[in-house]
Amino acid sequence: MVLMVALGLIAVALSIGLAAYGRHALADSVLQMRWSIGVEYLRDMGLGLLVMALLRNAWISEESKPWPERILVMGIALFSGVLFLESIVPIWIEEGPLSLAPPVGGISMIISWLWILVQFLTKKRPVPPKK
Repeated sequence: MVLMVALGLIAVALSIGLAAYGRHALADSVLQMRWSIGVEYLRDMGLGLLVMALLRNAWISEESKPWPERILVMGIALFSGVLFLESIVPIWIEEGPLSLAPPVGGISMIISWLWILVQFLTKKRPVPPKK
């Protein structure tokens, strides 16, 4: 769980720096838009990773494997990472196999959220300790 919290915090912090970079270093408005979408998803899914880790700790239990969190990290890397790369070197993505990475990343993010939902709904509420 500590790793997932750390990755979530890193994603949020990184999104701030990457947003500034995209705004000031990219001149083309289309490339800036792609970059901004990558930043937005990096930030939002980083916060989501924190939510998943806290939910697992408070409700689901750390005994179950954190596959939803792992899949979310993979989805973030595929989706946002390739959008960043596409903003810097568009030709690499448009003409190569990496053009499939953002949709696969997006589907991975959706699967991770649905998976954590199933884990949440199928787990009984933890019993508070007796005083």
